[in-house]
Amino acid sequence: MKTGCFTICSRNYLAYALTLRDSLKRIEPDLDLKIFLADEPIAGMAPKDVEIIQISDMRAAEVHDMAFRYTVIEFNTAVKPFCFEYMFDQAGYDSVIYLDPDIRLFAPMQQVHDALAGGASCVLTPHIQLPLTEDDTLLELDIMRSGTFNLGFAAFANIPEARTFLKWWKNKLRTNCRVDLQNGLFVDQRFVDFAPSFLEHLSVLRDPGYNVAYWNLANRPVQKTASGWTAAGKPLVFFHFSGVTPSAPDVFSKHQSRFDMTNVGDAADLVRDYLDCLAANGQAIWSTIPYAYGSFATGDPIVDPMRQGPPSDPADPFAAPNHTFWNAPSKRVDQTPGARITRLMQAIHAARPDLQEAFPLSNATGRRDFHAWFVAYGAREYRASDADLAAALSESTTRTQTIARHFARLRLGFSRARGRQAKT
Repeated sequence: MKTGCFTICSRNYLAYALTLRDSLKRIEPDLDLKIFLADEPIAGMAPKDVEIIQISDMRAAEVHDMAFRYTVIEFNTAVKPFCFEYMFDQAGYDSVIYLDPDIRLFAPMQQVHDALAGGASCVLTPHIQLPLTEDDTLLELDIMRSGTFNLGFAAFANIPEARTFLKWWKNKLRTNCRVDLQNGLFVDQRFVDFAPSFLEHLSVLRDPGYNVAYWNLANRPVQKTASGWTAAGKPLVFFHFSGVTPSAPDVFSKHQSRFDMTNVGDAADLVRDYLDCLAANGQAIWSTIPYAYGSFATGDPIVDPMRQGPPSDPADPFAAPNHTFWNAPSKRVDQTPGARITRLMQAIHAARPDLQEAFPLSNATGRRDFHAWFVAYGAREYRASDADLAAALSESTTRTQTIARHFARLRLGFSRARGRQAKT
C-alpha cells in the first residue's frame, strides 16, 4: 500500500509545516509529505526538500471563489477534501494521512498504517476519550460545539466508501466551512460528526498517544522517560501544538486558560523544544508574510463579514470593496439619529455574542453605545477602511475621526459607570 501524507498552510505558517516535515523525515522517512499552500506562491524563497503544491492551481475558478468567501482558517480547512482527492487521483496514493502543520511526530503512526492496511476506509481521533472533570465542563461544551473528532488528523483509503464520503464532505465545504458556532458550524469538523453513521469501515483511534493537545491533556499527562516521551503511560506518537504562540513563550495554548507552562509538567519542555524548532525553520521570517487573500486589489483589507456579502465585481471579488452595499444603513435595525448602524457594523454585531450582550440593538441606548464601540475600537480591530468609518460617522455631529474616537471612548466610559451604579 502506497501511503502519502500532506498538510495545508498559508505562507505565514510555513515554519510549522517545515517542523512537521523534519519530524516525519526522522520518524517515518518512507512517508512522503506534500505541503498544499493556501496562499499565493512563495517568491524566490521556496523551502527545499519538500514538495509545495499551490491550492490556486487546483480547480482555479472554484478555489479563487472560496478564497474570497472564507477567512484564512476557513479556507485552509475547506480545501482539505480537495487535497485528499488530489493525493489519490494526481499523486497516485492508495491511502493518505493528513496532519495539521502544528503537529510534530515522536513515534511511527503504526496503528494508522495497520488500520488502513486492514480495510479501514477512514481513521479519526476523538477530541477526548474520557469524561473531563467538573472543572472542565466549559471545555466539554466547546468540544460539543466544534465537533467530536479533531480534524488536525485524518486518514482515508482510496476505496469507494471513502471516496463517496470525501465527495459529500467536499460539497458541504464549498459554501459551509465557516466558524459560525451559533448556527452549528465549525469549519470542516462538524460535518465529520456524521462519519460513524456514513462510514461502515471507520476506525476510531483511541490510543492516548495520538493527537495529544490542550483539550485532552487532563487525561493524557505527558512525561519524558528514559525510553522516550509518553502520554498517559503510552508512547507519544504525535503532539498537536494548537495555540502555541512563538511571540509569547510562556503561553501553553492561547485557546484556553486552564494550562500554562507552570502546570503542564514535562509538556512544558515539549513546547520549549518545539519553539526552538520553529525558530530554526524561519518563523521570524515566514510569520511576517501577509496573507495574500486578506486584502482587495486596492489594498483595502477584507473585513471578515464582507466575505459573505455581494462583491463589487462578481467576476473578480478581490477587485475592490463593495462600499455601496456595506456602508449603507442596515435595514435590520432601527436607526438612531447621529449613530448610523451600517450593514457592515450590523454584520459584525451579528457574529459576536459578546457585542450582542453588551450592546443590544433593540433599544436606542444599545445602538448608540455600539456605534461608540465601533468608532472607538471596532473599526481598528476589524481593520475597517476610512470609508467604512466615515459611513458610520456620516450622521454624527463630529465627523473628524480622531475627535469622534475621543468622544466615543467618553460615552463608553459613562455607560460603564452607569452600569456599575445600576448593579449597586
